[in-house]
Amino acid sequence: MKNKAFKKAFHFFSAFMICLFSASGCTQQEYSNTATEDTEASQNQVIIAEGTKPQIQQYTPQTPPEQNVPQKQEAPTSNTSEPKPQTETPTVVSSEKTAKPPSFLSWGESNSQYWTNLHSVAKAASSFYMDKAVQQTILSKKGQLYVNSTACYVTTDLLSESGYLQASLSDFDCDILLLKSSDVAEYTQTELPSAIQNVDIFTAAKQPSGSKILLCSTKGKITSISQEQYNGLLNKYDTYHGRIAKLSPQMEEYERILNFIRVYEGNYDQYYVRDIRADEKYAVVTFSSQSTPNNVKQYVLINEDGFWEVAIDDLDKKSNLHYAVNSVLPDFNLSLLPPYNVYFYKNDMKADFSDVLKHMITYELIEQQSQVQYKCGTTNYCYMVLYGGERYLGKKIETGWDVWKVKSAEDAVSAMELDNQNAPTFIVLDE
Repeated sequence: MKNKAFKKAFHFFSAFMICLFSASGCTQQEYSNTATEDTEASQNQVIIAEGTKPQIQQYTPQTPPEQNVPQKQEAPTSNTSEPKPQTETPTVVSSEKTAKPPSFLSWGESNSQYWTNLHSVAKAASSFYMDKAVQQTILSKKGQLYVNSTACYVTTDLLSESGYLQASLSDFDCDILLLKSSDVAEYTQTELPSAIQNVDIFTAAKQPSGSKILLCSTKGKITSISQEQYNGLLNKYDTYHGRIAKLSPQMEEYERILNFIRVYEGNYDQYYVRDIRADEKYAVVTFSSQSTPNNVKQYVLINEDGFWEVAIDDLDKKSNLHYAVNSVLPDFNLSLLPPYNVYFYKNDMKADFSDVLKHMITYELIEQQSQVQYKCGTTNYCYMVLYGGERYLGKKIETGWDVWKVKSAEDAVSAMELDNQNAPTFIVLDE
């Protein structure tokens, strides 16, 4: 009985304690959190029709930045594959654009293909120049290679179209130059290859990793110079050297030029001068010895520090005067050349004047042949000066010669040019 009474008391005490804890709210608080979680979970559930394969979709509640999301809200692990959110793929920039070019100190070695291209263009341009220079009158115009017949500069595209350069280099950007190797040598301590002639082809391009200008020849890499030096190099090929003047025998410079020719020829012959034209650097002289007036010569002289020197002594043997002079003197002003070309009349020079003199005697222009001091002509024209100073111009006609008196050498030249723009006016003796 005692035990039964004790057990009843114990059960009563336990029930009392349970009621006391329930009234204090501890159990209720724990239940409230559980209910909240169940409520949020129910909001995330998707009602799926029967027979449809369930797919798990994750809901991400918007949580303030500083609030930590409870670990219970993370989506449970599932074997079902979920679509991965798309992420932005980072942009990949080509290494060719972002990579910095090497410094110039190592540029030559690290870009050997670029030097190869410059060399290839130089060799192609050299072949083009040698093949077409006379035919198309290819010149150095302010230092750059220029086709006078078509009025255009030589480019890699032109070389490619002409079959001298591979198509892959048709858009290779560089200057194609015709320069005196002695001018290029001033900018480098390296001796130029012996194969390079006085005037030769060069190529130039701006250094891709700096401001230097790279020079290459037909034999390969030459040197690098500054932009200022490059401009100075090309300025050497400015063709303006002062006003062009036709000298007269009364001028002191006229006789000085003839004296330099005498020294060059190694004799002190007397000349029949037909024409001397000069600017402040160059002179063109057309003349003959008095003993052989039909052997007309043509020289080009250069003024070096006040002294005239012969630069070209056989211009009378050249068919293309512009090319012949420019290929030796690329800064020569071609306007200095006279309008005639002696070369084309070499085979027409008149040696026997008996028919002309007979005509003059017949028409009482002279009494005897010994009155004539100077005579020179071609098959179609002749010009004579008497010891008394009288001047006569003759033109070939069907029945012989038509000869008339002119007032001066200038009048004779004007009459010939009026008759034929390309007349050989070099037969007229200068006054």
